[in-house]
Amino acid sequence: MNILIAELDRFQLATKNMKELLSEIDEDIFHKKPSEKEWSVAQIASHVKEAILFWLDDIRALQIVPEAKWGRNMEHVRRLAAVADRVTENLTPKMAIKNLDGLDEVVTHIFTTITEDQLKTITNSYNPNFDGKPLSFIVEHLIVTHAEGHYDQMVRHLAKVKASH
Repeated sequence: MNILIAELDRFQLATKNMKELLSEIDEDIFHKKPSEKEWSVAQIASHVKEAILFWLDDIRALQIVPEAKWGRNMEHVRRLAAVADRVTENLTPKMAIKNLDGLDEVVTHIFTTITEDQLKTITNSYNPNFDGKPLSFIVEHLIVTHAEGHYDQMVRHLAKVKASH
């Protein structure tokens, strides 16, 4: 269980950092894309919510059916929908902060239900890059490191957007 406490601490620090950043951002900058090929901070925040919930659902399912296939690829419909302009255009920084608060609660709850044996369970993934990875990979890489990376992405994108103003 120690690994889960450490991972939960890392996740909560990443979301705390995101919430602090979001609490200081103007709404126009929140929606501005650094370039046509990059997401806005609003899109990043929407993606974080969707992705973390997706991976938590996979963890719950694998706890019930450990031999099941898990995962997705970059073209997954929920992933793409979460960053669509018509979804993120009405998102505000305050709403994004509330979403992150909700994620903290759900991640904490799910992490407390995972056993050491479940962390070691290895199954196949729909994504060949993740095939044969243990459930701990979902926790460490797809939830925790993913959240940390998106906080860093928000910081980089804000710097680019502010430099272009």
